[in-house]
Amino acid sequence: MNLNKEIIGAKIRQIRINKGLSQEELSEKIDISPRHMCTIENGKSLPSIGTFVKIAGILDIDINDFFNLTPENDNKLKTEIYNLIQLSSKSELKLIKDVILAIKTNL
Repeated sequence: MNLNKEIIGAKIRQIRINKGLSQEELSEKIDISPRHMCTIENGKSLPSIGTFVKIAGILDIDINDFFNLTPENDNKLKTEIYNLIQLSSKSELKLIKDVILAIKTNL
């Protein structure tokens, strides 16, 4: 299995931030050093399977989400979103825009 360390690390970092945890807090909860957590999030190393499981548990996400990271899946998701947008009314589109702006502003 060819895993992209940078993508996985970035995903962990983004979910951690969204959950309101610092890198140090997460590393403490999963019992690894903050330095090791930093190397994972920066895409320099992959966590062990045990650490993956701990991270997923603390961040409350399905561990399979770490491995569903291919560009093809991103394109599929974008296509699904595009298709939903095409079926939306003008008022729904305004709401969708506001939600996306709110999410992007808080990242």
